[in-house]
Amino acid sequence: MSEVMENENFSSEEPNQSETVGNSESGVVGLLKEELQKAKNETEKAKQDFLYERAEFQNYKRRMSSDIQDVKRESVKKILISLLEPLDSLDKVIQSNPNPSTEMIGFLEGVKLIQKQMSSVLEKENVFKLDPKGESFDPSSMEAIASEDLEDLKEETVIEVFRPGYMFKEGDRSIALRTAMVKVGRPKF
Repeated sequence: MSEVMENENFSSEEPNQSETVGNSESGVVGLLKEELQKAKNETEKAKQDFLYERAEFQNYKRRMSSDIQDVKRESVKKILISLLEPLDSLDKVIQSNPNPSTEMIGFLEGVKLIQKQMSSVLEKENVFKLDPKGESFDPSSMEAIASEDLEDLKEETVIEVFRPGYMFKEGDRSIALRTAMVKVGRPKF
């Protein structure tokens, strides 16, 4: 009888062990599922963080590129503006000798050649002379230093240019490097 009891005890222990193993397996599966979900969440967060940082870096590169272009543009503008005074001086030399003597003709031809070369350099850099005589007055590119009332005008018109202006063309926009100094004719009413 003791054998039967042992067998009964033994057989009654077996289901308990299989229940324990089943419970422990489902517990392990549950833990693994939790760990998998945590890993998926961490991966998704890392992916989102990466995408955010990548976008930030792209924006940074664009801003830096834009800033570098602005610095280059301003540097070129400063150099170009510094060339305008010597070019004005060459214009004055030519204008101050309307009837040159025989000795001065060769000198003036040399000055005209230098002036032409400097103007060519400026044009290659998209800088163009603004000589607005006869045009409507535009305060964004002209500076009125004198005015005169005239009867035959319908709008403010440039009647004399004291100093030409220069425009820098970039794409479809123009920037005044130096405004033209002009005398404006105003219509009499």
